[in-house]
Amino acid sequence: MDFAGWQKVSLVDYPGKVSTTLFTSSCNFDCEYCHNAELKKRIPHPIKEVDVYKYLSLRKNLIDAVVITGGEPTLHGHALLSFFKELKKRFPGKFIKVDTNGSNPEVLKELIEIVDFIAMDLKSLDYSLFSNVGFETILESLEITKNAKDYEIRITVYPPYIKPDNFPKFAELLKGIKNVAIQQYRPVNSVSPYPREILLDFEKALKPYVENVVVRG
Repeated sequence: MDFAGWQKVSLVDYPGKVSTTLFTSSCNFDCEYCHNAELKKRIPHPIKEVDVYKYLSLRKNLIDAVVITGGEPTLHGHALLSFFKELKKRFPGKFIKVDTNGSNPEVLKELIEIVDFIAMDLKSLDYSLFSNVGFETILESLEITKNAKDYEIRITVYPPYIKPDNFPKFAELLKGIKNVAIQQYRPVNSVSPYPREILLDFEKALKPYVENVVVRG
């Protein structure tokens, strides 16, 4: 498998671990607030799998984990799964994390048997705003993710996609989830983010239903 981008050292992409972060291109969502918009479309992937193995061999005492993000990594299906299996074979002590938008539950079912951490985005109650993926597909992926070794559901509170009157519905959907991160939207257009007080209201709505809730930003 090849990659479109690479942050060789990261202290923020895998909780509590030093990671190397690889980026895939192509995404089946068109979110207005995307910070990796150049990766929405398929672009050349100049970074080869063998380059990653060489780097990990040289930095085996520095890097704890490998993170794959995008774009949407699960669109690479078999190639992604094969890469993870080879990683585990070559570097059994390394942790693996994948970021996903939850649009491919069939791939996700296989990923939870291999990876150590899944971060799944829950973007709205109305996915027709930015995709052709039905909400029932997202709910299926949510249930699958709950069975991962470790996981986090991430909610970026972009005002056009998430309204304060949605909070009770989100709480109902997330009942029994272990970890949820409420993330502040970082402006990329003319839409202003909610004040922090709104994010804290969201946190308050979720706390009776979710084991751990954090607010970021």
